[in-house]
Amino acid sequence: MFSATENHAWYGMSDFSLTLDRGTIEKDLMGQAGNYFDQGSLSMDGSFTISRFGKSGSSYALLNIIDGTGKSEYVAISGTVSDATDATYLKWYLVSCQITGYDMSMGDADTMTEASIDFIVLDPENIEYTGGLISDRVKS
Repeated sequence: MFSATENHAWYGMSDFSLTLDRGTIEKDLMGQAGNYFDQGSLSMDGSFTISRFGKSGSSYALLNIIDGTGKSEYVAISGTVSDATDATYLKWYLVSCQITGYDMSMGDADTMTEASIDFIVLDPENIEYTGGLISDRVKS
């Protein structure tokens, strides 16, 4: 959804969250002191809040929910968390995201109009972590 020129300032992003979750499988074992545990399914979801609706590209988040032509089938979401004085960082580039919720609040002239947008990563099994970068593969 974002490009080099369309970043968090372009959209007026005021909040962003990203959640990774790994389920656990448990199976009773007969004659053993404990149960067997293994990794379950992986899921990744998140949300962000934008406040600049007049900018080009803001409609992609809404079209991703309702457009049935396939033009907005996937949304790419990327970002970086870093301290300007520190060389360590975490950045992500997720190309297979689907918008799952779009909640817009409108008020009077003294209230900022905002949209809270929820998304999921459609292929969490392809998430990779490599040297500060979390990414998934590009869909063909």
